[in-house]
Amino acid sequence: MQDIFKEIDADAGIQAQLQRVKEGLEEKVGFTVVAGRLRFKQRLVIPRTSSHIPLILHEYHTGVLGGHSGVLKTLKRVQSMFYWRKMTKDIKKFVAECDICQRHKYSTLSPAGLLQPLPIPTSIWEDLSMDFIEGLPVSHGVNVILVFVDRLSKFAHFLRLKHPFTAVDVANKFIQEIVRIHGFPSSIVSDRDRIFLSSFWKELFKQAGTRLKYSTAFHPQSDGQTEVLNRCLETYLRCFASSHPKTWAKYLSWADLWYNTSFHTAIGATPFCVVFGREAPLLLRYEDGSTTNFELEFMLKERDMMLDQIKANLVYAQERMKNNADKKRRELSFVPGDKIFLKLRPYRQQSVAKRLYQKMAARYYGPFEVVEKIGEVAYRLQLPPDSKIHLVFHVSQLKPALGSSHQVSALPASFATSPTLVIEPEEIVETRYNTAGRLEGLVKWKGLPTHEQSWVLASELLNEFPELEDKLLIGEGGIVRTLNRYVRRKKRSEEEKLNGEEAILEDDVDK
Repeated sequence: MQDIFKEIDADAGIQAQLQRVKEGLEEKVGFTVVAGRLRFKQRLVIPRTSSHIPLILHEYHTGVLGGHSGVLKTLKRVQSMFYWRKMTKDIKKFVAECDICQRHKYSTLSPAGLLQPLPIPTSIWEDLSMDFIEGLPVSHGVNVILVFVDRLSKFAHFLRLKHPFTAVDVANKFIQEIVRIHGFPSSIVSDRDRIFLSSFWKELFKQAGTRLKYSTAFHPQSDGQTEVLNRCLETYLRCFASSHPKTWAKYLSWADLWYNTSFHTAIGATPFCVVFGREAPLLLRYEDGSTTNFELEFMLKERDMMLDQIKANLVYAQERMKNNADKKRRELSFVPGDKIFLKLRPYRQQSVAKRLYQKMAARYYGPFEVVEKIGEVAYRLQLPPDSKIHLVFHVSQLKPALGSSHQVSALPASFATSPTLVIEPEEIVETRYNTAGRLEGLVKWKGLPTHEQSWVLASELLNEFPELEDKLLIGEGGIVRTLNRYVRRKKRSEEEKLNGEEAILEDDVDK
């Protein structure tokens, strides 16, 4: 306080105002002189340039008594003792730039990023979306539902799976139930599940000419249509099987029929009618001769007209949905080089193990640098090199980092279980020459099943993984031999030698 008094005595503006108050010439109301000090409503008036203001703000906001309160509460605490010009503006700036508050407080702002609807497909069963419904009890030998939805007609298929399953199992089910009827689609929208990120899955659809579209990290709203369908399906099964949860599988086929024959406001028809050009027949059929058959040409023309009308309905529904959604959203954009905080909730994303104390984890991490803007509402960030999560995030997960005194916080270890694959070679199983006469190695990848083994050029292997130098031995004539085979041969010879020594030892014992 003595240091603050010295600053007050040295401030010409305060001393001049103190003199005017003493002489009764001060026009502003509320100023008084107490014990030779200028006060405003009993608060000590200090210079706005005082070097102690940062200390006062730090004590009344970040201290244990301040508790990182908001602007109003911090202002009231400071006003209990001090006053300076434009103190409200200074407190607002200090609270907004508080590093701890930016990392740990929830945001009261509306979600960032205006709605960006996916483009309307041109034909039915060309553009699909897919997802898993997990966490179900075992019923009739299955406990997972694989959902496929046609994005134009809204027609859906519900397929049964059982844990554990691999990318091969899902691909076989897809070919048996979807490709068999509708052929390969031109695109598939999905989340970033480990199955959908596997090299087998990517290679399969690359060969088929299907484009895989993934949602951004921790933003399932990218595929909102499938998420809403999952909720509808879960509600249907809950209504019929809640009293006997292990019987849900017998209602799945009925759920399929129920959903595809239900009227959709977005398309103005039922998915069944869109796909087949007629309404689904009733379970109680009419008698023979009670219906009229239309000519094939007329049916096809009528169906084409229906598709055009459906596309128009979808565009209208999409615009209406976007307008309603944007009323509760705000537009936010960044440019490459901006510093931002990243919103991550570890205890929300974990699915394998429950970790303690995640309620106390920070809500925002960083700040990280924006590397690139992708589309209208997605950004690629410069995450730490050891990060195992996808680098592209929706703008709703980001917020600008205010101020400059920030230290970069590391991402929590719980994100090591992220579905993003980080593959490393485990062993070289076999070698061969490809059609171009170049050497390739069949690589077994660490942590991946056998069907994920792949042929990689020997030169690329040594390029990407220099540590494989002791596993790829290049002999005369360019023949590649694996170290594993050499080790097995050496082990076999050592065992034969050891067996021979044991036989000699037994002979000595007999003698």
